[in-house]
Amino acid sequence: MSFTPQAFLSNLNVHNGPAKASKFEVIIPIPSYLSTFVNNSIVESLSTLPGRAYTDAVYLSNNDPQSTSYDMGLSRFLSLQCEAAELPGKGLQTADVKIYGPIFKVPYQTQFNDITLSFLCTNDFYEKKLFDRWMEAIMPMDTNNLRYPKGDDTRYLTNLKIIQYDEHIKTIYAVECIDAFPVIMASQPLNWADEGFHKLTVQFTYLKYRTLYNSAYNIDDLGVALFGYQYNNFVNKQFLNNF
Repeated sequence: MSFTPQAFLSNLNVHNGPAKASKFEVIIPIPSYLSTFVNNSIVESLSTLPGRAYTDAVYLSNNDPQSTSYDMGLSRFLSLQCEAAELPGKGLQTADVKIYGPIFKVPYQTQFNDITLSFLCTNDFYEKKLFDRWMEAIMPMDTNNLRYPKGDDTRYLTNLKIIQYDEHIKTIYAVECIDAFPVIMASQPLNWADEGFHKLTVQFTYLKYRTLYNSAYNIDDLGVALFGYQYNNFVNKQFLNNF
């Protein structure tokens, strides 16, 4: 069968068009263990932002309460500032086997690739401070003693979600990275000739990931996409009036 533009476009239209890499969201619940390492001023400065109560309520309604962080607003603001991410890859490690005839490969283990997230930095640099504390909580520099990752008092792991949306802010694919934690925080170059914004790149590793297929709509983001940020202000007022 020969290629025709009409057949190609028809095939895309049947599946509602191509998916866009810009339609995504990353949710990073902050482990409660970090509350002893994160400076209170970081959380306090965020708690004074307008609409904080509404932001927390919407974030909680769109996510599993069991996986939310000790400070939902902090996770939400990180989500808003994550300007680049990637859906994780997966591979099968194989071994060469020969019984009779030619050698063939047999899979024996699943391998999950690390993911890299990039965040826009604000003028109080709370993103940098947060990940500094997170990595310090994993291995304190004063003792260099690795913390046990799954202890009740030293659990620095989190279940990180990456969500892919369609044009109408409907979830079409999502993965949850189980027991994730940061392993590399890239350097941030400084230059008098550079007037650009700071970006913080963090590499996460994790135990495994599971795929989520719920095909749900993010009502908050959908309202903003359709009606602009006036929708956000309207819902914020309604929420505060009923609070």
